[in-house]
Amino acid sequence: MMNSNTNSESNRLGLHYFQDSLHYSAQDLSIWLPELTRLNASWVVLLSDSNRAIPENFITGLVDAGVQPIVHFKLQLPDSPSAADLKPILSAYARWGVKQVVFFDKPNDSSSWSAAGWSHQDLVERFIDRFLPLALEAQRNGLTPVFPPLLPGGSYWDTSFFKTSLQSLSRRGQQHLLNTMAAGVYAYTYGHELSWGMGGPEKWVHSRPYMTPTGSEDQRGFNNYEWIGSLAAAAGINHMPIIQFGAGIKQPGSYYSPEVHAEMVEAMLSLINDVEELEAAHDIMACNFWLLAADADSEEYPQSWVKSEGNTLPVVRVLAPASKKTAAPFPSPVQSDPQLSKTYETTDPTDSFPIEHYLLLPIYEWGLADWHLDVTRPFIRKYKPTVGFSLAEAALARKVTIIGGDKDFDAQEISKLRDLGCLVDQITGDGTSIATQLLER
Repeated sequence: MMNSNTNSESNRLGLHYFQDSLHYSAQDLSIWLPELTRLNASWVVLLSDSNRAIPENFITGLVDAGVQPIVHFKLQLPDSPSAADLKPILSAYARWGVKQVVFFDKPNDSSSWSAAGWSHQDLVERFIDRFLPLALEAQRNGLTPVFPPLLPGGSYWDTSFFKTSLQSLSRRGQQHLLNTMAAGVYAYTYGHELSWGMGGPEKWVHSRPYMTPTGSEDQRGFNNYEWIGSLAAAAGINHMPIIQFGAGIKQPGSYYSPEVHAEMVEAMLSLINDVEELEAAHDIMACNFWLLAADADSEEYPQSWVKSEGNTLPVVRVLAPASKKTAAPFPSPVQSDPQLSKTYETTDPTDSFPIEHYLLLPIYEWGLADWHLDVTRPFIRKYKPTVGFSLAEAALARKVTIIGGDKDFDAQEISKLRDLGCLVDQITGDGTSIATQLLER
């Protein structure tokens, strides 16, 4: 069902997804699509392997909900797949509704290359040798290739790298590609105010590669996109579409406190949405913030907006403000009950949840299964959820962990919980299997 609240043509809010290619199951979609919708995100950055595609159902599920995936191939240099290698995957993505694909990441930084590859001369030319065939293959399949975001500053100064890349593509007769591709930029602040570098090189005329005089400002800040756009315009490419990445953090490895982060995100969105005041912002297609979700044992987890245990960063409460939601409980989760339907029809999905985490257990005509309590005891001790047996009570929770399958709960009622905006995690199987799955949570 198309979500009328998210329109990628006008809404620029996007989020980075897990920093791996392991979270593309149907269950992952059921968990994280409601979160994207709740945050009113129209874009999501997905990492793709070069030897297998993200599953079709995951892509189409996002597209049908009004969330546009930006597929990023973070390929290592100088070794990268050929256009023929990627053709089947690119063709599939185009059929499934993907529109933008990004090839490589930070090619102006030594960390993106092998030691031998970085040390050779003509770095930009050798990069274009690898980027161009993939970009043209993307175009042949109806996709928009995105020039990869460069590390502001970087081992090879980013503005010099971008300018030389445009010159190389022009010299190779690729004017059509130049006029139709987009450019990725990193929106790191480097601890500067959001006004740092605003106005681009036209305003800060004394800034030079590797040298920013005292009293001057450069591209190493949120307004990096203006500097990249200005270079494109100087090369005859007016209004090159810009996609921002990594918004909301200082720089890799350095982050704001949760409270300051929320203020920064709000201010960034205000800036890019005020296109009448800030004309350059017209060219921004999407501003992708770091980071929707990450595994609990990953280094990205502290920055993830939504935590696996149901907690969130303050920015979530800023972007998804809500009022109280009420619903009438009903006696048994085994049968469909009109009260849940009533809750579904009258509750605004953006409302807040009085219950943070609800563990929903089945109850039968003969009573409660003792082994359900036994097998869930470690989970309850770890996460301290509200424990109950009512689907209507579960509808009041932001996150719902369900123990039991179709024989225990009506699938349509579970679907209504998701439609209400609940983050649903359903666990099925026998006692041993359920215990194992709960331990992995």
